Amino acid sequence: MSKEQEEAQKQVWDRLWSAPISYAWDRLSEIVLQGLKEAVDGDFQGKRILEAGSGTGKISLRLALEGAQVTLVDYSKQALEQSRFAFRHKNVETAGAWVLADIREIPLEDDTYDMCWNAGVLEHFGLEEKVRILKEMCRLTRPGGKLIVLVPYSLCLPYRLGKGYAEAAGSWPYGTEVPVASLQEEFRLAGLEVELETNIGFVQSLDFLDFIPGSQMLKQWAVQWYDALDAEEKARLFPGYLLLTAGRVKPPVSV
Repeated sequence: MSKEQEEAQKQVWDRLWSAPISYAWDRLSEIVLQGLKEAVDGDFQGKRILEAGSGTGKISLRLALEGAQVTLVDYSKQALEQSRFAFRHKNVETAGAWVLADIREIPLEDDTYDMCWNAGVLEHFGLEEKVRILKEMCRLTRPGGKLIVLVPYSLCLPYRLGKGYAEAAGSWPYGTEVPVASLQEEFRLAGLEVELETNIGFVQSLDFLDFIPGSQMLKQWAVQWYDALDAEEKARLFPGYLLLTAGRVKPPVSV
């Protein structure tokens, strides 16, 4: 990504995070939370967790409410201010820390966190920058700790349809975003051992059809039809909106 593209992308996020943000819990946030729980065996109590590219910080707020000590890192001052206000409103500000920084170079100490994660971040970067970000997250995570990344999944049809229509119409609000088929190569190049790669959130992908005029009835019917399918059909035939890749930070090699 060129300097001009990076600045344009930053302006996109500053504009989004300057608008009022809802911290009401929603189905997409719940899907992400459950994905994180599965990757860490379900317990956040007492964990030190960093979100690299925190945006609204909605899920980190939930992690704090479940007993984690969380650090939110973002290069948008507006995003950090919004999330800090939300933590204060829920009386968990002492469970959070906020760092204004580029996630490719985070001014924090090595081996500090039990888990580093992000969602909706790496799809805005090319291969080299993806690996650089993963290495930085890896540096901050203790040996044996978890690193979890969620990105839009390239095999999810409703997401691709809605995004494609919005881009053609000039109404796509999220800047440059390249959906991903797998992050296994990026994890390998960053020195991470992949433990899980799966996809989640098909129903949530249907929200992208809202970019297409007149799609509301189709969307409502699709949700009802999908909900009636058995679990095997859902998993086999309908890839979800998000690809979740989880890895473990390897301990240093003894010489």
